[in-house]
Amino acid sequence: MVKGVREREFQNKLIEWSLPLGWGYTAGRSLPREYSQTVIASYLRDAVVELNPGLIDGYDVDAVVDEVIATVNTVEGGLVQSNERVLKLLRGRKEFRNTDGDWHALTFVDLENPTANLLVVSDEVTISVPGKTSRRFDLVYWINGLPLVVIEVKSPTADSSWADAAREINDVYATEYPWFFTPNVFSVASDGVKLRFGAALSPTNLWQPFRSTGDDENLSGMADAQRSAELLLAPANVLDLLANFCLFDTSGGGIDKKYLPRYPQKEAAHLIHERVVRGGRRGLVWHHQGSGKTLLMVFAASLLLNDTRAESPSIILLSDRTQLVRQTSGVFVSAMGPAYFHQPETSAELRALLADDVRGVISTTVHKFADAGKGLSTRDNVIVMIDEAHRTQSDRSSSLAGQMRAALPNAKFFGMTGTPVRNLNTDTFALFGDPDDEGGVLHRYSVTRSLRDEATVPVLLEPHPVGFEVNDAALQAEFDEFADDNYLDETDRELLSRKFGRLTSVFANPDRIGAVCEDLVDHFLATAYRNGMKAQVVTYNRELAVAYTEKINELVSGFEFKQRLAEIGRHEAITAEVNISVSESKGEDPQMRQHLLTEVEEEQQKRRFLTPEDPLSFLVVTAKLMTGFDAPNEGVLYLDKPLRAHTLFQTITRPNRTWVSPFGFVKTQGVVVDYIGLAEEVQKAIQDPTLGAQGRDGSFVTDLAEMVDEFRTTFTRIEDLLADVDGLDINRNDYGSVREINTFLDASDVAATAFKKDYRLLARTYPYIATDTRLTRYKESFALFGSVFVTLFKQSSDEERKERLAELGPMVLDIINANVYSFEVVASQEESLVLDAQGLVVLKELMRLVNPKKGGDDKGDDKPPSAKQILDRIKDALDRGVDEHSVKYVALAERIRALRERIIQGSTDALDFLAEALKVARAIVNAQKDPDQPVVTDDDHVGVLSRIIAEHAPKGLSVTERRLAEEIDVVVTRALVGSWDNADARNRAVRRSTAAVFRKYTLKPVGEPYDSTVRYIEAHYLVD
Repeated sequence: MVKGVREREFQNKLIEWSLPLGWGYTAGRSLPREYSQTVIASYLRDAVVELNPGLIDGYDVDAVVDEVIATVNTVEGGLVQSNERVLKLLRGRKEFRNTDGDWHALTFVDLENPTANLLVVSDEVTISVPGKTSRRFDLVYWINGLPLVVIEVKSPTADSSWADAAREINDVYATEYPWFFTPNVFSVASDGVKLRFGAALSPTNLWQPFRSTGDDENLSGMADAQRSAELLLAPANVLDLLANFCLFDTSGGGIDKKYLPRYPQKEAAHLIHERVVRGGRRGLVWHHQGSGKTLLMVFAASLLLNDTRAESPSIILLSDRTQLVRQTSGVFVSAMGPAYFHQPETSAELRALLADDVRGVISTTVHKFADAGKGLSTRDNVIVMIDEAHRTQSDRSSSLAGQMRAALPNAKFFGMTGTPVRNLNTDTFALFGDPDDEGGVLHRYSVTRSLRDEATVPVLLEPHPVGFEVNDAALQAEFDEFADDNYLDETDRELLSRKFGRLTSVFANPDRIGAVCEDLVDHFLATAYRNGMKAQVVTYNRELAVAYTEKINELVSGFEFKQRLAEIGRHEAITAEVNISVSESKGEDPQMRQHLLTEVEEEQQKRRFLTPEDPLSFLVVTAKLMTGFDAPNEGVLYLDKPLRAHTLFQTITRPNRTWVSPFGFVKTQGVVVDYIGLAEEVQKAIQDPTLGAQGRDGSFVTDLAEMVDEFRTTFTRIEDLLADVDGLDINRNDYGSVREINTFLDASDVAATAFKKDYRLLARTYPYIATDTRLTRYKESFALFGSVFVTLFKQSSDEERKERLAELGPMVLDIINANVYSFEVVASQEESLVLDAQGLVVLKELMRLVNPKKGGDDKGDDKPPSAKQILDRIKDALDRGVDEHSVKYVALAERIRALRERIIQGSTDALDFLAEALKVARAIVNAQKDPDQPVVTDDDHVGVLSRIIAEHAPKGLSVTERRLAEEIDVVVTRALVGSWDNADARNRAVRRSTAAVFRKYTLKPVGEPYDSTVRYIEAHYLVD
């Protein structure tokens, strides 16, 4: 067998790449430290002496080093707070008392001159203390004896990935030895093909690649890993991140957080900072929607506030919505204290802050500049950073943006946008672009880079056109008659025709509202909801937003949908809420007033939407929250409103945020369900305005048909791979098929690897297209492949298997679990059953029922028969006593087949097996006594129903009759469990449940086979 690349080989490569960057190599076992020590004290002592000439003479150096080591080894308040304390110390922000009693800040790391520090990379670094398991870090990068970077690697050719390495850092190293990570700037996880960096203990979806926007976008694989390592591990970059880009939110009121930048945020923040200190006055930052522009503004503001050349600026973070940086305001409080962060509640407060020359960060909205007057602050170190700069910014003096510029005549303006606009009303490039910048853009982070970096996910556009028919002639005749009866002249006729012939009338049609809401609820429960995600619904106007909300809540509170929720098992009930703009003015519609939300209520609503456990699952809007609302758990957006240009672009990017659910589902795609037919407008909206009509800057929108084609292509590869498995029927998900495939894959590592890779692709795609009818014929085979996939990890640890399966998503796991058998211990059914006394009693009764009567007890049974012998005797009894063409025979034969497939692992299973076999035997005896009785026992319903459906099925029925029958049996039985005031109510609920199953399989709940099915249910389930 060909050996792959060992982890140690890639580990050595990282060292080789690090040496030209300025790192020196010392083997971990040769470092001058005890295995229990985090800091290399001798290295740190030398650095303190060398980096503090003159000043250090007044200190006891050993005491200073001991104090630093004590700070490093103290994990008080958790790792994030401890990390913040140590990094502040390393930034020179902690003072030490000398022998004369004076306090001075000391330098432990030269942040400006990398070569002034002792830079060492070590491999196989052991950490060990009494009472804990020893651990060994693959690579540690030390600066002046402090472990600032930890790297964990996996082999490029093994099944394990960079995510496995990141989890090892989080779940093992940082959990067991947190004090080793209190000086940590960042950690790195790599499998040689992908390289990601992140803060220790942060979720893996927050670990990011580190690249350069100046590099080729198509760089990939090992070349990409090398380039990433060279950029990230450059000493100047490590020190830059330490000095300027490790920000914390430990101000209280939530979970402590550490923020590290994405590489485009770091690049753009430096460009803004450099332009300001060099006297530049503006710049346009164009980053794809959802890639983190708010945090970019925070990083840029932090750079400017910490640079004396900026002369203590006032930095205005501006938005057209309130609470722009509420989620990151704690960063400024943690870094500089509350005195440096301001959120004025009123226009008067904003004017007072600017008039008083308050320095620091002011977070506000453009609306508070209304009537601010001219020359409110004439300083030139007022820096305005504007989020979504394409929306409220205009060069008209009367606009809010114009009034802001008049109030701040010498300010510097930087616009952040994912959708710059160039039209007659607004030109984002002219307002913010510097003529010296290429294309008028200071920094650009494209759609394709964002997708490749997995900073955002692609969006699937799924058309659900709503058709309707209009009888123009009849409509016109009826309208003319109405106009004649009411003596309307031509002017009145035209006015009415315009008013009620508009699009509003079509959207407001109750039948259309019902059809759209029923479709979106069906779609949501079948896809996004199963994976823990939530949905936004965009409607034509405010009145329709309310109507849709009411209709959705009516649907999800119905019996049918409550049953479906119960099957999924996440919430007992889910709800929809509306979020619309409502005025407090006297002229506001009284019907709309009840939907007015205060700022606090709106924030609470958003938090509930972002909370997986909360039943709020739909937010229904018409204009608000279509842009600027960052909801990573939004999996699908239902779009029922005509939109164009940048507004459409902003709206369809709502679901493109990355997200990992609390139970491990990784969001790889957002979905936009389009009820309007906006495909052509979407293509226009995502076009790069700087390219004219030449094309798009890397489309992030995928058509549903493309994804279905991708699924089919991947499926075909698996089908071709298994073509050499003799006698395999991939449409049968049973033990035999799974075993045949396993035998084939066990013989070939190459085939097994190919199978696992392609199955994961199928599994990641399936949740987003599961409702498409083109996938119907693949479902049984997909379930079979899922069963095989599960068995491939039987030799892995439980934790490894759990992680692997978590990749697939709960909805796919539902399919697998519904179709997979237990393959752990398979007891041969040729062997005798091991029974206790109770089991022997059951066995004797069983044999008495199925053996031909011999005029006495069956005394020859010294040894219990095997399971196979029992089933053979039961089958013989069936063949003797029941007509093989009857529905009854089919039902009982199906039960015997199910018993044959039953796996017996111990005495408990054996007794259960006998109990079930006894039921079947009694059913056969009863069938012989009463041949006209159509149903035998409760468990025969499925067999009888499947026979009825098969006999009456319409031509071309594409579902398995038995699966349809099983689902009907489940929902009917569940309906009967409920408490009912009367039989009529119960029976109606049962018929509704049956009709819902027929609709699910695209069968009409009228005619055959529905009528015969209902008659059977009424006769044999609904017995009072």
